[in-house]
Amino acid sequence: MQNLSIFLIAMGLVLSGPVLTVASLPPATHGLVLVLSPPWADREAPIRAAGGRGLGTRIAAMGTLAQADRPDFSARLRAQGPFLVLDGRAIAALCGVTG
Repeated sequence: MQNLSIFLIAMGLVLSGPVLTVASLPPATHGLVLVLSPPWADREAPIRAAGGRGLGTRIAAMGTLAQADRPDFSARLRAQGPFLVLDGRAIAALCGVTG
């Protein structure tokens, strides 16, 4: 039981760095964005309705990369339900993608 407690504490510490980094990013308004939504929600329709388009061929469980050309994209999208719109370039940089 003690080993399980130590493991859970260690995993919490390991995972807290990336979570805190992502949580501290400034909100994105347009450009390349990462849209976080509930896994059961339709994500493509709200992105299109807000003036953006989904990127890539696969959609992750809770996140969708999108290109948003309207300056009010983030506000329009959040009004439709996603929990968070993050700066996609900052997320890509955290993953080691530059350019």
